[in-house]
Amino acid sequence: KNDKATRSRADHEAPADPDANSMLLTKMQEMLNDSRTDLINRFEKIVSNVVKREISAAVTPLEAKIASFGNAIQDLERSASDQDGRLAALEASVNSLNVLVDTLSKKCEDLEGRSRLNNIRLVGVSEGSEGQQPTKFASTLLQDLLGLDAKPALDQAHRTLRARPAEGQPPRPFVVRVTLLQERNEILRRARESYPLLYKGKRVFIFPDYSTSVAKKRASFTKVKKELHSCPGIKFGLLFPAILRITLPNGQIRKFEDPALAADFVE
Repeated sequence: KNDKATRSRADHEAPADPDANSMLLTKMQEMLNDSRTDLINRFEKIVSNVVKREISAAVTPLEAKIASFGNAIQDLERSASDQDGRLAALEASVNSLNVLVDTLSKKCEDLEGRSRLNNIRLVGVSEGSEGQQPTKFASTLLQDLLGLDAKPALDQAHRTLRARPAEGQPPRPFVVRVTLLQERNEILRRARESYPLLYKGKRVFIFPDYSTSVAKKRASFTKVKKELHSCPGIKFGLLFPAILRITLPNGQIRKFEDPALAADFVE
């Protein structure tokens, strides 16, 4: 009886089959792998859903802003297109107005110059010499300076409209309007022939009365005129308002409004 009990315990304590253990471990490993894969998939799904919700929450307002920016850009493009059209129209209008202003400026300049054709300027006459009758004084002065047979008929005479100069400064010029253009031209001719002119021991000059713009244009021909003086057989004169007329020895006449072209021709 004791021998049977001993054999029964020995049977229970006998080592397990190695193949059965290996299969069990393999099965457990597979179950662990499946569980891990399932957990990973679930976690990734949870994370993915959370990220998607957050991204969607962040992107939605951005999409709205981008859409509004797109609308604003379209409005700006339309406005820019409209402005381009308006700008082109304004440029055309400005160009037209510039042409008109230039034309009117030339007409005004011509009218001002012609309104002064009968005028002359007396430079160097002492301040106060005219007293209370400047026109009468200027008429008498011109007769005496130029040796005229009679006093020239003058419409008016006055000093230039600026402040009276201080003691020791040059006197203001006289502006004299001669009634007849022919008499004005004769006065200028006599003044050139009688140079130098003296009044009370001081030199006096008589010039045409040109506007500032005309005077500048005429002065631009000064250098060319000096060169023409040294050219034998050539006659020249400066026509109004500022046109240089050159008569060649063969009788050919050339006219120049541009001093640079005149200088090239003389050279």
